[in-house]
Order: sequence, then C-alpha cells, then structure tokens
Amino acid sequence: MDDPRRYLDQVSAGYQDAIILLAANHLGVFCALQSGPRLAIDLARELRCDPRALDVLLCALVAAGILEQPSAAHFALRADLAPHLAPDSDQSLTSILDHHYHLLASWVQLGEVVRTGRPAAESAGESDDRALRAFICGMKDISRRSSEEVASLLPALGRCRRLLDLGGGPATSAITFCRRWPQLTAVVFDLPEVMPIAAAEIAAAGLDDRIATRPGDYETDPLAAPDEAPFDAVYVSNIIHGLDTDATMALLAKAAAVLAPGGLLVIKDFFLEDSRTEPAFGARFAVNMLVGTAGGKSYPWTEVEELCRELGLNDLARYSVAAHSGIITARRPV
Repeated sequence: MDDPRRYLDQVSAGYQDAIILLAANHLGVFCALQSGPRLAIDLARELRCDPRALDVLLCALVAAGILEQPSAAHFALRADLAPHLAPDSDQSLTSILDHHYHLLASWVQLGEVVRTGRPAAESAGESDDRALRAFICGMKDISRRSSEEVASLLPALGRCRRLLDLGGGPATSAITFCRRWPQLTAVVFDLPEVMPIAAAEIAAAGLDDRIATRPGDYETDPLAAPDEAPFDAVYVSNIIHGLDTDATMALLAKAAAVLAPGGLLVIKDFFLEDSRTEPAFGARFAVNMLVGTAGGKSYPWTEVEELCRELGLNDLARYSVAAHSGIITARRPV
C-alpha cells in the first residue's frame, strides 16, 4: 500500500461516519427531510433534539456526503440517497440501518468477547420490541432485491406447489416467490413474536389466501404436522449463520425430513471460501455472529455442502446471489 499510516487511520476512524449515519437515521432526521430542505432549528424542534447538538450532527452528515446544503442555513437529502432513506420507499434501508444502530452496543464489547469466548452482554437500552422490529423489517430491506435474484436463478422453484420459508421473518421471500409463480403456496415459519409483522406484510401484498404463517422455534418445534403433505421446497435464508455446526446439521435434517422425494432444499447465506478470509464481507460478518451468538459463524461453502451429503441429499449446486450472498441447493433423493 502507498501510505500504511493513512490506511490505518482510515480503518481506525471508520466507525465515526458509520455512527453519524446510524444515529441520524435512528433519530428520524432522514424521514423529517423527505419533504425538502429544512432549517436545523425546525428539525430540532420536530425531533425533540438539542439544537446545538443536532446542528453539529447535520454538518457532519454534509461532510460525509449524506446531506447537502442548498443554502447556508438549510439541510437536504442527497437526491440519489433519498429513496434509500425514506421509510416507506420500496428501496428503503432505514430498518436495516436501525438494526445496525442496535448492534453497536454489542460490537463495542468485541475485546471482551474475544478474551472470554462468550457473546456480548445484553445492554439495557431501548425496548426489545423496537430492536426486534428493526431486525425483522431490516430483513425486508435486504431481501427485496435478493429474493428477486433467487427467483431468477432458481426456475426450479417455479415448478413447486408448496414452499416452506423457514425463519421467513417478514415473509418477503415468500411474497416475492408467490407473486412470480401463481400456482405456488407458502408457509412462513418463525417465532411467535415475528408472526404479526409477517401477517401484516402478507395482507398488504394481498396474499392471505396463498401464504400462511406458522409460529414456532425451528430448533425445538416440529416444522410440519404429522399428517401434513410434504413440501416441494424448503427455503433456509440467512439462518444457519446464527447456529453452531451441530445445530445447523439438526436444522437441515429437519428441513430435509419435510421435503417430498425429489424436493429442493435451498440454503442462502454469507458463505466463505475455505480460507475463511474471503470474501471480506463474510469474514466481517463472522465477527457479528461472534459478538451476538454463542456458536454462530459464517460457513464455508464446502462445510455446508458436506453436511448436505451426510444427510443423503444429492444434486448439489452453488450460486452467487446479491452483493454478498450465496446459495447452495440440494435435493432429497427420489
């Protein structure tokens, strides 16, 4: 590298712009600017913030290239960023940004996590309900585009009749797949506290008659009733990174057991190469799992493929999807 000192300075100070962005989103600054340029004093009044402190934050947002100043006294969103910073936009990232805001308290404990090997202690902060909603709706933010890409990559899903969306959160993937393939029906399986969010999304999409919700814990509860017809596909998206290897094996075994013969298992996650250092996003995400879970991690492709083979699944394939994700597909033998 040309300037090692400058490189280390940029990396070590990288948290500053990140927290400036996340705090502004959390406070509602971007939502308040959707209507157009605003005076700092007016924003402070509306958002119930200290005027001097908010002015400092707004200036830092301009310096970071997130806001603009059409006049010396006014602040405005950059036009190209506005769709991503509007809560009601179909390109919104506001929920996933708020999820990252809630993660900050865990990430600052990384040194202690590495020293002890235990995940970060939960901090006393805002209500669990707000953090949960930020997480679940954040999954909607990041899965809108990736679900469309998955549908394009896997035309085999279009030949399915019944899909289980395991840990499906806000039902974004199930909604995307059912919109594309009119013959498809789906069941979204996730924790009871998540189901009201999923049900609202399904109702808003007008798909109540084709997508059902099923509350449960996929580690301890059955995925299907004993007399229920098997599924043609099970979609396991961004789930296994929260589990250790034994729990992942157990979950994939449960998923395979509810598949029809010849049924398709689809595993989407942030897969790593065998070096576990590439891609960089996956290596960083492994740290996120380190601070947040007891045994979660970013999995190498080959490790998950081997688990599938141990379960007797065949016809394995892998695909790259979205910016940082991959897909492994496998079939239950006929």
